Amino acid sequence: MRSETGDVIVVGGGVIGCAIAHELTRRRVAVTVVERGAIGGEASWASAGIISLPGRTDMPPERIEITRRGLARYPALVAELEERTGIAIEYRRDGELDIAVDADHAAATDERARWQQGLGFTMERLDPAAARALEPTLPEALLTAWLAPDAGHLSVHRLTQALAAAAAQQGATILAETPVEAVTHRDGRVTGVQLGDRHLAADAVVLATGAWTRFLGEALAVSLPTTPIKGQLLAFTNTPRRPSHVITGHDGYVRPRIDGTTLVAATEEDVGFDREVTEEGVAWLMDLARTLCPVLLEGDVATAWTGLRPGTVHREPLMGPVPSFEGLWVAAGHFRTGAKEAPGTAELIVESMVSGRLDPLLARFVPRSTSDSAHRIS
Repeated sequence: MRSETGDVIVVGGGVIGCAIAHELTRRRVAVTVVERGAIGGEASWASAGIISLPGRTDMPPERIEITRRGLARYPALVAELEERTGIAIEYRRDGELDIAVDADHAAATDERARWQQGLGFTMERLDPAAARALEPTLPEALLTAWLAPDAGHLSVHRLTQALAAAAAQQGATILAETPVEAVTHRDGRVTGVQLGDRHLAADAVVLATGAWTRFLGEALAVSLPTTPIKGQLLAFTNTPRRPSHVITGHDGYVRPRIDGTTLVAATEEDVGFDREVTEEGVAWLMDLARTLCPVLLEGDVATAWTGLRPGTVHREPLMGPVPSFEGLWVAAGHFRTGAKEAPGTAELIVESMVSGRLDPLLARFVPRSTSDSAHRIS
């Protein structure tokens, strides 16, 4: 059996795992990313890529701060990655319109926007006529509209590939199409991962395997309760007009894409690892398009697909050291917000790993109970 040694192994090549790997290489930490499929091939491939403000009014303040960090860092991060790798991430900061066409949704939209304003984010209320002047594809039945000018969108798949490529340029090893059979450990601390007849040794292992993270936890008799939440998506083409902004509302969103199509997403279905596009899901998305951007229905559906978001049973991500195993970390379960929380998550995880002190912003998301100290990687 062959054995290779490094400082950190990141299991999972999605946007969270690759952001952590990129941040580790910036700190000159030797890192290997191990991904069972293609880099950015799961939730990061299917993601709508909306980089928006915090949207859940019961969101913990620590998670709001993580989102705030991501929003602030994205322009410089994208510029750095595109210059370094030549990969076009398709980042646009065109703003997002949060709208409603009935009284109940309008009340909820107004409440959310005022909550966002109270957090210090810029939200501008527009009357329906001004909103339609800014975005002519909005519905005539519009009751309320708020503009978040600092929101944007990007290709999460391309972002993930750029993060991996930049990490590799700085010395990281990227192993795609390489399933991890087990996390290895001895005397209460991790020793690496097992890849078939090949063992990778490391001082620390980070589990960033999205909805599949719970299976690696179960093998270690540790509760990491991630769960897949299926989202179905449509892309429209050949429409007489396309929106120039992200349009959000009524539990979904519309997003213009660089390739000329317009994305409509997404359902939320707790159906395990099922990836089927269903008639019911498509019907819901068509109705959502009719509500948010009815001109899309004058075009054609170019494609329909699904993604498996990494949720958790308690609605919050798992981030930080894993109990019972020194050197084992987790960063998974971000549900719909992995892209916008990836930069902040990576900064906090890596700083905690390097310093040996758990950042207070992570304490709320550590699996079960651990001490405030964290194993420092050397």
